[in-house]
Amino acid sequence: MFVFDPNYTFEWPVKVKYPSAGGEDIREFTGVFRLPEDELDLYKRPEDGTFPSLINTVRDRLTDYWVGWSGIETASGGELPFSNETRARLLRQSPIREAVDRAFSEALLGLREKN
Repeated sequence: MFVFDPNYTFEWPVKVKYPSAGGEDIREFTGVFRLPEDELDLYKRPEDGTFPSLINTVRDRLTDYWVGWSGIETASGGELPFSNETRARLLRQSPIREAVDRAFSEALLGLREKN
């Protein structure tokens, strides 16, 4: 039986690609995302078309839909707890922001990254 859940959340793997001398250093965690109420929210673009506006548009979208994680550790070895402040801090780093955006888009649009 199908039960409509307007606050449906799901987990999806997030692969962060850090630059390294040998190519890429890929680190993975599990993101928890909320399904958008309206899929048009996924296609919002910045009004002025500048690169900083594009980054802010992506950050805003991910702030709305990236609602948790598991598998992110602190430097001291403990699990990094989710908070709005920590999420905002993570989204300021381009490798993380790009990985989360890629994972969210992949999950919702059925796009898979080629190996």
